[in-house]
Amino acid sequence: MQEFGSPDTLARISSECAHADSVELKTLLLPPAGRAAEVLTGRGAPTWSVRQVYLLDTDALDLVRAGVEIRLRRRARGRFDLAVSAHRSGITCDRIPPRGVRVEIDVVPGAIWQDVEVRREVDSAAAAEVIAGVVKSGEVLSATQRAWACRGGDEVVDDALLWDLKVHGPLVVRRVKVSAAALGVRRADLEHFRFPSGRELVEVSTRCSPEEVGATATAFERLLDERGVAVAPGYRTKTSMWREEIGVSRGR
Repeated sequence: MQEFGSPDTLARISSECAHADSVELKTLLLPPAGRAAEVLTGRGAPTWSVRQVYLLDTDALDLVRAGVEIRLRRRARGRFDLAVSAHRSGITCDRIPPRGVRVEIDVVPGAIWQDVEVRREVDSAAAAEVIAGVVKSGEVLSATQRAWACRGGDEVVDDALLWDLKVHGPLVVRRVKVSAAALGVRRADLEHFRFPSGRELVEVSTRCSPEEVGATATAFERLLDERGVAVAPGYRTKTSMWREEIGVSRGR
């Protein structure tokens, strides 16, 4: 059985994270994704939704090294959104985030961090031009997003870098909804991430409010245990995979 934090840690999240909009509990599963989907949903060949995510960064990943990610996401029906995220270890709110920011506490087996994100919708034509390299990335970032990209991470980023970022990807994301209300989980999502090189991650997650984290963690652990899914040892972030992905590409 996976354990998502000690009782004391979960109690701290519940009592000290009123600044957070949500908590996401997640763990990696062993591929293949199709088998995991059948086990979790109880259906043969369930229908997956598909989207693409592009990482906007320099060739050397200067933003990622500074603790910031800029992601351009193609969603259903050709819609796009753009997110600038800063990652913080622990659960303490150590600085005032900009207006319109979304704060999420990420809880995985053995680790907890905060994802502090400024997201907005992007015109599909403008997004397509950024992907094609016709329009510079800085033109689709709002003033708030540019400021957060420069100062939201662990290190200050030069604003000049934001105007000529490279488009890395796409990361292809397939998602299927998992229903487990009888076990106390209102909704869980199984996601299959495939990187351009073909490397993949399979992740299952659920969200709740900070106040509900204790009960939700227990229910989520029960879901994984009773459905008998093959849980991967340890946890790897998509950011760490991007580092390896782009490092390998540069080394060719």
